[in-house]
Amino acid sequence: MSDAPAQNVSYVDTYQPPTLSGAPAPSAMPPMPASPSATTAPSTSTPSAQPPSESLEDQNIFELLGVTQATDQEKEAFLDELQQVIWEDFLENDVELLLTAEEVAQLRQLMGNTSQDELAQQEAIVVFLEKLIPDLEEIMLEKALELKSDMVKERVAGMREYFATQPEKLTQISQAENMMQEDKWQSAAQNLNALS
Repeated sequence: MSDAPAQNVSYVDTYQPPTLSGAPAPSAMPPMPASPSATTAPSTSTPSAQPPSESLEDQNIFELLGVTQATDQEKEAFLDELQQVIWEDFLENDVELLLTAEEVAQLRQLMGNTSQDELAQQEAIVVFLEKLIPDLEEIMLEKALELKSDMVKERVAGMREYFATQPEKLTQISQAENMMQEDKWQSAAQNLNALS
């Protein structure tokens, strides 16, 4: 896998999230203390209330990564950076597959317009792409979910390395991996967060 040319490397393989304040992490991922999910909605008092969602889409990225000691500003900056990584990867790797050569040329012209500030330029690009790609929002969501999944898998790899000499913890990590394969992301996060 390391023999692949640089342009074929996925952004999820090269992206390193910023380290947030708190305890040092066993890998490049943020710290992993246990904490109840801050985004889980309280259940209603009706007997037919649904259990919390296990889907990846419904999980808080900070809970999945075990980050509970970051400030709101650090979390916001982290989310902004993730969004920018996804956007840049889309422009570099996906847009040419979805547009004609003429449309790509128009897009490059918009991207090269230095008379606008960065935010105005990005808004113009989004408006342009939304006209040409009706499911742009869905594509971006899929890319975000892919990155979210890969970041959790990176966390698991780091934890495996950190707990390499502790078989009972490695068993718990394997259980969390099985939960992830079964799309039980909330349970997997709780399992991983209990290890710290």
